[in-house]
Amino acid sequence: MRARGFVLFLIGWAWLAMPWAAGAEEWGHTEIKWQPLGRGLSFTKVEVLREEEGVTTLAVVKIDPAANTFRVFHHSPQSITAWQQELKAVVVFNGSYYYRDGTPCGLVITDGKPLGPWRNARMRGMFVAEPKGLSPDLPRATILDLTRDAITPQKLPWSQGVQSFPLLLDANERIRVHMSDKTARRSVIATDRQGNILVFNTNSGYFTLYDLAQFLKESAFEVETALNLDGGTEAQLYIKTKDFEYFSPHAWETQLGTLLDRKEFQLPTVVAVFPR
Repeated sequence: MRARGFVLFLIGWAWLAMPWAAGAEEWGHTEIKWQPLGRGLSFTKVEVLREEEGVTTLAVVKIDPAANTFRVFHHSPQSITAWQQELKAVVVFNGSYYYRDGTPCGLVITDGKPLGPWRNARMRGMFVAEPKGLSPDLPRATILDLTRDAITPQKLPWSQGVQSFPLLLDANERIRVHMSDKTARRSVIATDRQGNILVFNTNSGYFTLYDLAQFLKESAFEVETALNLDGGTEAQLYIKTKDFEYFSPHAWETQLGTLLDRKEFQLPTVVAVFPR
């Protein structure tokens, strides 16, 4: 009986260990150390780990919409540094896709004015911000799932908005993009479980969209929904305060003067963040 009991104990121990091994996460990252940039605004940079090996770095801005306001801007393309100099914004990042002439591929709303096509079936999500008038029941900034939330531009209760695709994670934390081999530099806007807006920008072209969605789902950033923005050379994030300046992808920093003068690095649409 003792021998049989010991064998059962070993079997039970092995069985208990199995879920841990089977559920081990593929993705991870170094410790999140938020650096305050202002009221309700902070920044961090983490190393992305895949099966415990460092593969790339990620710049992240956390924005509390109660303390900061979002505005969308669109005009003739210019560098992101020129956008910041024009707007004097604390944070500027790229918007969604556009055609060769600079017109948006999806709906863009800037200060209540709709630009671009009102309907594009490829668009799967829309970042919206700044409710019109007094709307206590509406979030000051959020992401709409366009496969679920039908919108009419004239009746949209937010004054700022950008449509894009794909939706990486929906409100049920489901990955909404298929696997592929295509990698690129990425910009993503997301909501977290506390109602903050998170902006992610990759430092390299390591991620596929599916891998990035999986990383965000497994990360400690508590991502609720995530919307992919334009990628490649257009995936840019610029932060400038009195005491702090950061450009992502950070690997471009020593080449900014050369790179940003090139047409493919210039942006017709940006999202800017200002203290409220």
